[in-house]
Amino acid sequence: MATPEAPLREILKSISFTQLPLRHIEPFFEPEKYSTPQLFIYGSPPSNSKSSLPTFDTECLRTLTVLKFANYGFDVQYTNEPNGSPNGKLPYLLLPNGQAISSDGVLKHLEESGHKLPESGLNSEIVYCTMVERNLVPIVEYIMWVDSIGFEKIGNGRYLRNYPPFVRYMLGWFKSSNMVHDLQVRQTEYGAALDGQVLYDNAIRVLDSLLILLGDREFLAGAPSQLDACVFACLNIIIEAPVESPIRTTLLRTDSKYEPLVSFALRVAEKYF
Repeated sequence: MATPEAPLREILKSISFTQLPLRHIEPFFEPEKYSTPQLFIYGSPPSNSKSSLPTFDTECLRTLTVLKFANYGFDVQYTNEPNGSPNGKLPYLLLPNGQAISSDGVLKHLEESGHKLPESGLNSEIVYCTMVERNLVPIVEYIMWVDSIGFEKIGNGRYLRNYPPFVRYMLGWFKSSNMVHDLQVRQTEYGAALDGQVLYDNAIRVLDSLLILLGDREFLAGAPSQLDACVFACLNIIIEAPVESPIRTTLLRTDSKYEPLVSFALRVAEKYF
């Protein structure tokens, strides 16, 4: 029997469960092992969708396009659950060694793995990327999550379809509310009502700038780049989304001056997808 003077170590030795673990239980399921990197994105396999696009999410499609531009070997995994991502968001890249890389770290990984994108030669590329992210990406998000038809067909219909109806609509409402809040925080000129006309006007101004930049070149930046991937993602989602919108009508009408941009987007889709 241990006395008050006995060391704590001696006391613990007398307790049977100090030798841990008491019993080792093998896990019922082992994580799936991959021999090639896996890119997890929102969406459905192409066989289950009429669209040729693998996803209607701008960040997922942008990241996927960057990887294709870099000739990086990978497979696509479709999911609506972002919990496996390092930052809780899709897309993310899962390497065979188990390392998960968020979309923000993809470019750094490409450089470290010897798959760096070609030099674009466009000194102001970051300026154009910022302009697209602030003014063209929001109208795509608006079409998917705020517009009532887009919300039913894409946001709620594609990304939340695996949940029960009540849960699906609750999650969709939260997603839509957060999207509106994020847009209003990023750009106060959208106003409390998030005016779709303001979004349209901002997007048109960006398209005008991109039209001048493209000229008669194959790529906006002169070579496959982050800018080309982001613009491609936005344009193709607008064109192929099963939702009629003013920006889509402007792009696709017969006498549209933006035909070179549409041709650019379709050309990239045909070459890389």
